[in-house]
Amino acid sequence: MDLVFKIRGVIKNYEWGKLGVNSMVAVLQRSADDNFKIMDDLPYSELWLGTHDSGPATIPHLANKKLLDWLQMNPLSLGENISKDSASSAGLPFLFKVLSVNKALSIQVHPDKQTASKLHKEFPQHYPDDNHKPELAIALTNFKALCGFRPLNEIKAFLQEITELQKIINVDLVKSFLEKGDLRSVFTALMTSSSSVYEAQILQIIENFKCNKYTSDLSMSVKDIFLQICEQYPSDIGCVCIFFLNYVKLKSGEAIFLAANEPHAYLSGDCIECMACSDNVVRAGLTPKFRDVQTLCSILTYICKSAEENMFVPQKDVNDPFVLTYAPPVKEFAIDSITLPSDTIEYKLKTFQSASILLIIKGSGVSCYEKGEVNLNIGCALFISANCDVIVKPSEELLMFRAYCLG
Repeated sequence: MDLVFKIRGVIKNYEWGKLGVNSMVAVLQRSADDNFKIMDDLPYSELWLGTHDSGPATIPHLANKKLLDWLQMNPLSLGENISKDSASSAGLPFLFKVLSVNKALSIQVHPDKQTASKLHKEFPQHYPDDNHKPELAIALTNFKALCGFRPLNEIKAFLQEITELQKIINVDLVKSFLEKGDLRSVFTALMTSSSSVYEAQILQIIENFKCNKYTSDLSMSVKDIFLQICEQYPSDIGCVCIFFLNYVKLKSGEAIFLAANEPHAYLSGDCIECMACSDNVVRAGLTPKFRDVQTLCSILTYICKSAEENMFVPQKDVNDPFVLTYAPPVKEFAIDSITLPSDTIEYKLKTFQSASILLIIKGSGVSCYEKGEVNLNIGCALFISANCDVIVKPSEELLMFRAYCLG
């Protein structure tokens, strides 16, 4: 029985994705699947590699059998730390993705386990499972996002300079916030305000930016991205969230970790993403999809941090110069970034006690294990059973990401 084999992920064509060959998601899938054809006018937004019901990976050499079905027949391949879990019938505890973002995603949060269970029970049509969804995003290209609440002093500065925000929220409520810092009340008032009020004020803010009425360094730092979001989602209350949430710009290899109940929105770029196995999203702006504003405002932590504090720094392995490890404070997943120079003769992957998925982003080579070998090329996704030893022999420089469970 093969314990190491190629799997095929599922493409999602959400409208915010990059179009055609401009999408890394599409290019990766085409490189891995000769039968995959890229449509120029179709958005290719996400590539899913996992066992979630909404996008289950398959095994091409087993007549496209679902990876989940194979794992249920071979539970030891998951690893003891996963298979002994009562939720092992759900398959892999993580969901591994690639995203190609052309326009802003929704202002959103992912609920904690208790909230997810409640939402799934009450509104299964909107919340498809009962799991939480902490997630990690690692930039593959220049990547922009909104992430967590800004420091209070920055939010206050925006409210004082951009007075149209006070009219949307309520002047007296803003005055109280400036004195006492009750962020929950102000943000809830903003997100639940009437379109008859906020639409005119957003148009005025746009005009003021174009006329250079706002002159502070803080306002100028968000001018271009604010105007861009307003073009993408005209008169949407989510546009003004940029004055409350940190605007982060990541370079390749830089990362952000998004804990449960933290607000965020990806804006542009390509990234690796890994999360607990869930598809629960509570949305409140910048989306044509279902919005659950009251739930979002009620479950937010309202923790304020700087943009720098939202960055997640990987750990170097003193014994392995080719690896960077992204291990957030959750048990469901971690990611290794592995870069092998072209002159590498062979490289032994770490042997994990959990199942893992290895994704090739750049380069080619061969992976060897006890019972055979598998050719590696761009877009190739390799399932590696727990406790399997795998040797990689690159033909050229290789960039790989590997998702696994720490347990």
